[in-house]
Amino acid sequence: GFGDAFNDIFEDFFGGQRGGTRAERGNDLQYNLDLTFEEAVYGKEAKLKIPRWEVCGDCKGTGAKSAASVKTCPSCKGAGQMRFQQGFFSITRPCGQCEGTGRIVTEPCPACQGRQRTYRERTIAVHIPAGIESGMRLRLSNEGEHGLNGGPPGDLYVAITVKPHAIFQRQGHDILCDVPIQFVTAVLGGKIEVPTLKGNTVIKIPAGTQQDKILRIKGLGIPSLKNNGTGDQLFVIKIQIPTKLTARQKELLQEFAKESGMSMEEDSDGFFDKMKTFFE
Repeated sequence: GFGDAFNDIFEDFFGGQRGGTRAERGNDLQYNLDLTFEEAVYGKEAKLKIPRWEVCGDCKGTGAKSAASVKTCPSCKGAGQMRFQQGFFSITRPCGQCEGTGRIVTEPCPACQGRQRTYRERTIAVHIPAGIESGMRLRLSNEGEHGLNGGPPGDLYVAITVKPHAIFQRQGHDILCDVPIQFVTAVLGGKIEVPTLKGNTVIKIPAGTQQDKILRIKGLGIPSLKNNGTGDQLFVIKIQIPTKLTARQKELLQEFAKESGMSMEEDSDGFFDKMKTFFE
């Protein structure tokens, strides 16, 4: 009648639950995985040891020693709830004797002590894709903790942190590397040996190379997670200026400056003249 319908609405509004045992989803888990720079670039197959709550293998999640150890709750008659009449309202509360399960376990499972689950460590194989970055998370569905009362398991998230490399840095899908060269090589050009993740190789330095010029080797960068593309290896030129010169070396540089029509004094004066003009 009207009273039952009103009670139903009242129960739904205040979170009332019908029936006994409610299935609960297992918790999600997170595993923090550190990768080397090379592992992040090329990917790997990792085996992770994950401790988690799993459904008890002895009692199959009932929490009871045997089927005969499970009895219907005498207080709520298996409903899991008790109904109380308070004036016009009928209020439903979880049963205090069975804690809302609708059943009483007379002999708990010795393996899980009636908890329905046991804490175990499991080894899980995880594919780490090539090109993964720090801050990314891999989701493994249903590899989290097992649920209660037949509820679904949670998910496992693998959080990635890539350790810094001594030589290389990542820039998008490209790999950067600072390469020091002598100023004579920068002026005259030449060939130098440079490192890559696949071993050393030789690159050509064009004559007149300037500081921070970037030289590129295509296809030696980082694979894209979205397509079949691969970045490049970039070499950032760092010109080394000698701090100690012999008398002969100084003489040769002075001759070079003279042949080039260069004068340090004139260059300096010209610079300050330009600055004066700028501020006037």
